[in-house]
Amino acid sequence: RTCFKAENCEQLACGLSLRTALAMATSDAEQPLSPYAVVVFGVILVLVLLNLARRSKSSESESTSAVSSQEADVTNLDIPPGRKIEIAMPPAAGLQWSNPSEVWQFENEMCIGSYFFFHPPTDARAPKGAGSLDYAEYFSGKTRLWELRMQLKLKQRIPSDAKLFFGIELDRYVKLSAALRRTVAMSVAAMRQAIGQVYQSPGDDPDLVQGEVETPCCVLPLWAFDQFIETPEGTPPPSLCSADFPSLGSCRKGRIPQYAKEIDELVAGMSPGKTYTFGFWGNSRFVDALQWKLKGIPVVTPLDFNKLIGQPPVHAVLYALLPGGADGQTCKDEARHLSSRKSYLFRAACWSSEHRPEASKFHELIGSGPDASLVEGGKRKKSSLKRKIAHMLKEPLACCMMRPPR
Repeated sequence: RTCFKAENCEQLACGLSLRTALAMATSDAEQPLSPYAVVVFGVILVLVLLNLARRSKSSESESTSAVSSQEADVTNLDIPPGRKIEIAMPPAAGLQWSNPSEVWQFENEMCIGSYFFFHPPTDARAPKGAGSLDYAEYFSGKTRLWELRMQLKLKQRIPSDAKLFFGIELDRYVKLSAALRRTVAMSVAAMRQAIGQVYQSPGDDPDLVQGEVETPCCVLPLWAFDQFIETPEGTPPPSLCSADFPSLGSCRKGRIPQYAKEIDELVAGMSPGKTYTFGFWGNSRFVDALQWKLKGIPVVTPLDFNKLIGQPPVHAVLYALLPGGADGQTCKDEARHLSSRKSYLFRAACWSSEHRPEASKFHELIGSGPDASLVEGGKRKKSSLKRKIAHMLKEPLACCMMRPPR
């Protein structure tokens, strides 16, 4: 009766030896055990072991699931420690990240270029800077949470009737509740007040819209970049990781009307041969990318990105938008930013290292296969469990069922 009490079974499951458990039922644990007692406690032991196996399997399943979608995906990738923004550029060719030791290069049909996304350091073991730029020193005393710098050389001229936009977009429609739609509206209003013109669309619901659908996006005209530098052909362009970068070119702060005019002139004259360099940080105080949250907007923030986007990633984009009808597919009055109207100069899938995409999407974006160590790790865990059960069966029973000395 004593041995079948729930609390005593729990003690067995927590690791008491079988001999200690038997002492609860006998007045003298050193007395030989009757065959009946051995059978009873053998049954208890089997039940306990089965319970342990079930718990271990459940724990293993949860652990493997978490690892497969988070940590294990980067096990074989040589990336620096600490919280960061992780980035994948098309075509899928590996993982890139923020706060690198040197700038990242890219190329597409429209241009060749480089970019540099950085923020205050998050780990002492990670790179402290790039070029002559020290991350901690640069952000000291600044309210911005991060900064993006980009450099482009066009392969072809941008059509004169196209407009340039940069910002973020999703690759799928996400249904939002009425409360979240109000939150988005307030966030966009805050950005308009801080930056100016903003184009935001929740996208088209494919269940309700026939034909080509617009994906969700929030983009800004090119003059929302905080800084630009135009370098003539034959002249070396500035380094993106130069400490004196903020003093170069033309800046938007305090001179928005004049700056917007300069950007319009820049876009009108953009052509192959020249190098175009841009810096952006204006809305970073609203977008805590590392924590994957919106912030700084009264009442509605902080707000988890995933409530707005469903699941990562988001795509950072810079594209030329052709007028409606120019692509031969849409009508002249088309105002939506449809994919058929876009020519991308830059498109990168982004997410926080604390909020990675699910494993299959992650591998698709970086162009790698599933981590083989997951399967091997699962086998090792199962083997380890078998050895544990064998050991538990062997040791306690050998101790408790041995014949007493005559």
